[in-house]
Amino acid sequence: MRKSRALASVMVLAVSAAALAACGGGNGNNNAGGASSPAASGASSPAASGTSGAKPAKDPVTLTFVISNTEDTTAFTKIFDAYQQKTGNKVELQALPGGDYDNLIKTRFSTQDFPDLFLMQPGTKQYVKLRADETLHEWSNEAGVWDNVIDSIKQAQVQDDKIYGVPYGSTGMMGVFYNKDVFAKAGVNPPKNYADLVEIAKKIKTAGVTPFYEGVKDAWPPQIFYFTGWVTQVDPAIGDEGVAKLNSNELKLADIAELKDLFAKQKELKALGLYQDNVMSGTYDELQNEFGEGKVGMTFMLDGVIAQLEKKFGKDFVAKSVGFFPFPSATDTGTAMITPPNQLMVPDKAKHAAEAIELVKFMLQPENVDLFYANKPGIPIFKGATSELYPVQEDVKKYIDEGKSKVNIQNRLTPSFVDFSKTLQNFFLDGNIDKAIKEFSDNYQKDGKAKVLPGF
Repeated sequence: MRKSRALASVMVLAVSAAALAACGGGNGNNNAGGASSPAASGASSPAASGTSGAKPAKDPVTLTFVISNTEDTTAFTKIFDAYQQKTGNKVELQALPGGDYDNLIKTRFSTQDFPDLFLMQPGTKQYVKLRADETLHEWSNEAGVWDNVIDSIKQAQVQDDKIYGVPYGSTGMMGVFYNKDVFAKAGVNPPKNYADLVEIAKKIKTAGVTPFYEGVKDAWPPQIFYFTGWVTQVDPAIGDEGVAKLNSNELKLADIAELKDLFAKQKELKALGLYQDNVMSGTYDELQNEFGEGKVGMTFMLDGVIAQLEKKFGKDFVAKSVGFFPFPSATDTGTAMITPPNQLMVPDKAKHAAEAIELVKFMLQPENVDLFYANKPGIPIFKGATSELYPVQEDVKKYIDEGKSKVNIQNRLTPSFVDFSKTLQNFFLDGNIDKAIKEFSDNYQKDGKAKVLPGF
């Protein structure tokens, strides 16, 4: 691995205010401008708690920070230790069970048992769950917050020109992960367009290796084909205006020709025999084994597979043998699909809300951002931040730096793609495109209606 500096060469990915929302279709994972911050200018100011080195005159307090017990807290602990040294304030971590985290947070809100600060999944879906306009601090015009956040990540947090959560962590990614050794064996290189991808898959099959693996039995993996295909194929067609119309129910999923074409493309891959023979019984675990053993060339997958491959096949395998490219378009290599990290939220009625706001600003200072990534490496969401990356992550970062990335559509929509995994399991069985996209579209509208969203 090598050090990577996430530079500010990221294209502004403007997302309509109405067009916003873990990611990953069940993968288990898991803005408005502000004035120049003291952190950005190098100045010291009371507005950025802890920048002066002098402890405040008032008595120290203990803040509560609620987080899922599935999260590694090492990086946060390091920052909170530095925060205590600067301010005298302590931060108490409260870990809630990950499987029921959302419900437990909502319960605490309903009983007025507010934490001072908590970590939540990304996007505006969380605003709806928590009635953010009534309960959470609004960050859009907060100085010292947005100066270094990559704009595409920031925009995914906007709803009606308001931002109720500050993204913090690393950029996730989905796309095509490929085995470089298999590509070398078949004498092929990453595709230049979608037609090229299909031809590459055929050559890999001729070389005696399964071109694509799909975990249909586990239900969630087939969705990634569509999420990654969306940013390359659907977004350019409907634009941010179309996403806004999806959010207000002025556009139906079933009426998007480019989305329907994705169903046709996935059906074609199966018809050409480019998936494994036992596609209906495919699992995420078997995918890892087959990929690592060189029996599979490619998979449409989320970046969580990197850690799994490292556990099973070692860091050297991931560093040398795992590559990445986006879902290709008809004319080029495509757009990388990225996912925002979780977001920091402060309840307005928290006991120490003012201190929690200053804590967030402290966490956003460049030296503390670097401290976070030193203890939890990943693709930075902050301009100028440094982190150790695998070459496969570097591949994605290049697309981000070149402005060829777009946030997962799920994080830009408030309604959810309910039961999409079940729809796709049935689609793999019957191949009925019209039935599948109608069901997909109808379930999306039902969710918008269930959430009592405007237009639904």
